[in-house]
Amino acid sequence: MVKAHIEIQDLNKRFGKLYAIQDFNLEVERGEYVVILGPTGAGKTTLLKLIAGLVKPTSGKIYKNGELLNNIPPERRNMAYLPQTSDYSLFPYMDVWENTVFSPKMKGDKPWEEIIALGDEILDLVNLRTRYNAYPHELSGGMMQRVALARAMAADADIFLLDEPLRALDARLRIRLRTEIRKLVSDLEKTTFHVTHDQEEAIAVADRVLVINEGKIVQFDIPEEIYDYPSTLFAAYFFGTTNLVLATRARNENNGEVVQAGEHEITIKPKDIIRSFDKQESHSDEEIVLAVKAEKILVTPLIRTKPESQFKVNIFEGTVEQAFFLGKWANLAVQVEGLSKKELHVSIPSSDLHQYNVGTKVRLEIPSENINYFFEPWEVAKRLEMT
Repeated sequence: MVKAHIEIQDLNKRFGKLYAIQDFNLEVERGEYVVILGPTGAGKTTLLKLIAGLVKPTSGKIYKNGELLNNIPPERRNMAYLPQTSDYSLFPYMDVWENTVFSPKMKGDKPWEEIIALGDEILDLVNLRTRYNAYPHELSGGMMQRVALARAMAADADIFLLDEPLRALDARLRIRLRTEIRKLVSDLEKTTFHVTHDQEEAIAVADRVLVINEGKIVQFDIPEEIYDYPSTLFAAYFFGTTNLVLATRARNENNGEVVQAGEHEITIKPKDIIRSFDKQESHSDEEIVLAVKAEKILVTPLIRTKPESQFKVNIFEGTVEQAFFLGKWANLAVQVEGLSKKELHVSIPSSDLHQYNVGTKVRLEIPSENINYFFEPWEVAKRLEMT
């Protein structure tokens, strides 16, 4: 039986009375690119340090290829760790080139010509070839981060632990580097743990996304599954722009479950999540929270002759209260009278923004299969909306 490259069993890390990591169980296969996503203080950096051996667990076990790592020091774990410190742990007395090739040079198991070629290739990747003889104090924060990234990539490690590796870079360089890093580690079959706050970054590079909150695993799955089938209200809200609506269960109908949201009835017909609804006892008036992504709400200007809807359910009229241009996309805040959540956010192509001036009357349609719902208290939803 092939062992997982990294396996975590019942892992806990407590600082005083506070759990930074709690009840972690995880298996990651060789060559997987895992993005760790969560809010500030969720435990992302602590998890990387536990895997690297820089922090000792309070309890639980970490295995690499079936070998227990708990008592193995960091330098013997063959992992490259890129920290999030302000100086990126660069050697201040070494220039860019020396910092980059430090690890292969110290190991001494490669000919010098191969080390030179490796250093040149990686400095080209991070766009720092022309600054090879500069020292860390002569570089900007973004450049220092790229040197640290280059040094991690040059290390002949089989596991990369990257803590916000692209956070200080400008948008254009960040997009280019995330693509090239992903391709490089994939070609080399390196197992990678990549911490980020950027949801777009996570979706773009991850084989699987590990969503964590308050030290616990919320969901671990491919990006598409988390986006379309969130397992918790937190996962639904944290990924993308999500509208949360308070509703109560009303009745069952042939085309789905009908719930009451303020003065409006909404028909729900989720995909796989419908199973969780079926498991519940059918109590009317039971509160649930609906979640729908902003881009999954269909919007059209309200004109005198209304076109026939293909869905025939979940149709609302509203007024555009705010409109935001966001580049390729635009966001509308639409006031819907009588809905328990009076303002819904809708994403549209920015090329259509001219149709939706503030005050424009619109019609919204929400396909029932685009709505997820959760048996969690509304207080949880309110706390999420305040974060």
